[in-house]
Order: sequence, then C-alpha cells, then structure tokens
Amino acid sequence: MVENLKQFLFKKQSVEGTPETSLVGTDFLELEPSSGIEPDVTATEINLVGNGFDQDAAVIGRYRANVTATAPLRPFGAADSSTAPDYGALLECAGFSETEQNSYFDYVPISTSTTDGTLWEYSGDLNTSSCLLTKAGNLKFDWKVTLDFSGDVIGKIEFTGAGRYDGASTTATQPSITKNRTAVPPLRGVTMQINADADYRPISFEFTGNQEVEPTVLASHASGVGLSKITSRKIKFTGKFYRDITTTTDPQAAMFALTEGLTSFSWSTTNGIVVAATYTQITKVTSSDENGCQTYDVEGQCNRNDFKIRVLGGTSSSSSASS
Repeated sequence: MVENLKQFLFKKQSVEGTPETSLVGTDFLELEPSSGIEPDVTATEINLVGNGFDQDAAVIGRYRANVTATAPLRPFGAADSSTAPDYGALLECAGFSETEQNSYFDYVPISTSTTDGTLWEYSGDLNTSSCLLTKAGNLKFDWKVTLDFSGDVIGKIEFTGAGRYDGASTTATQPSITKNRTAVPPLRGVTMQINADADYRPISFEFTGNQEVEPTVLASHASGVGLSKITSRKIKFTGKFYRDITTTTDPQAAMFALTEGLTSFSWSTTNGIVVAATYTQITKVTSSDENGCQTYDVEGQCNRNDFKIRVLGGTSSSSSASS
C-alpha cells in the first residue's frame, strides 16, 4: 500500500447520528496523505486468577473512531460559480454555519449546529479490488488554522474528530474522481492586522477552536457508539512575531490594557481566502528568538464567538455544496 495514493470521500449526514452508506466519486475530499481514520476500540481482558472468569477471549467494547483530516486553504476557482470548498463540509461538522453570497462562502461558528458526517478512507492501491476501505460515521470535529509564513508557506486547516468506527476494513476499489486544479495560493502578499495593528511581522500564526468532541454511548447499537457532541469551545490564537520598538508594536501594553481588536489575514487574488476574528485579546507575551532574531511568542483568545473563514467558491468535484 502506498501512503500517497490514499483517497478520501466525505459526506454530510442527512440525519444526525445516522452514517451515510452510499458515498461516490463526487464526494471526493482533498486531504493530505497524513490524514486518516484510527480505530479506538476498547477491550477488557479477563482476570484469570482464583475463582474469576475463565474464558478464551477478551471482551471487545465500543467501536470509536478518531480522525485527522488536513486540507490546504485554497479558493476554489472564479467567482459566481457557486461551488463550496471541499473542506466546507468539515467546517459545518465542526460547528460552523455556511452562508454564500456571490460565490464567497462564509463559515462562522455557532452553538446550535447538529451537522455530522461520514468519512471513507481508501488505502493506497489503484488496482481493481485491491485496496482497503475503512469507514467512520457520526463525525464531529475540532479545528486548527495554521499559517506558517517562513516554512511550508501554504495555509492549512486541520480537523481532529471523533465518531463511530464501522468495523473491520473491507476490500474495495477506489472510485474515479475529478480533482480540483485551482492553484493553492502561497502565504505571500498577505494583508493582515494583529489586534487591530497592521505593523506586526508574523513568522507563524495559528487559530485553534479548542473544541471537545465526545462520541456518546449507545448500548442498543452494535458499535456501542451513538452520535457525537461538541461539548466546549474556546477559540484561541498563538503567534511568533519579530520584536520591534514599542512605538511600532507593543503586545505587552495591549495585554495589560485588555485591548480587543481585529486579527485578520487575507491572501490570494480577489481576497480568495480570509481568516478573521473581530475581538481578539492578548493574554500572554514571552520573549523568544528565531534563527538569532529577537521575537515575541504571543497567545490570546478570540472573544464573542466572532470568527469567520471566507472562501471564494469555484469549480470542484466535492459534494459539499450538494449533499
């Protein structure tokens, strides 16, 4: 099996707590090969000492699945084509709502989302009936946006989720897919503000949802796992910035003053990708260095649930706009 030949299909579930069973090539989800499904199956070994149980096998418990899904942050083509990005369906399963205007899709966290999804992972072999198919359903996610301006220079969004494992993998054939060929925009020429200040020079930056996801117990189902719940959310950020004189940037003064301000990143032509939090507050500042240059490591929180990811829609093979 070849790691880079893995293929993923994803579909929002029409009924919460009921995994989809008919995913096809148009449900293709663009993910990095490091993504995947990991079974998290509980087992109880029997104590054989004294007058305890005496049997041949351990007892297998709940079939839980842990999922990691990492996608590049990219626009999906020209305006007015009205096709949502592949990872938009994952955002909806991470507690975001989706709205669309002139092919710009806005994703905003809400507290009332019940959307969950089904993920199928095909292991890396393109020959007929010679790959393994692994399934997970009832998935909800935590999320993280990573902007590494000095390293990978591709914005990424990573989802870590939990749900129901469908059981042992089966033999299958990868479906035929059509890939999205829209260029991934590099993190150059970025328009940004950090805490309402445009003078910060970030080296790296992350937004994290800090969401707890808990698959519930459902003893009446063969897996022992019911639907998943997002039980908490504390949106935070971390960043590394070059140190400047206080008349240019002063994160410590902003921290002590409890300053709230806009933190926003926009890049690619026609602002194809925008990540923005309106009310960010710095909560920790420490000194550091980057290859001998003095830097600040800054942490903070995003208040009022006021956070948005905006993506320019375009031509895609994903089912995220139709499922």
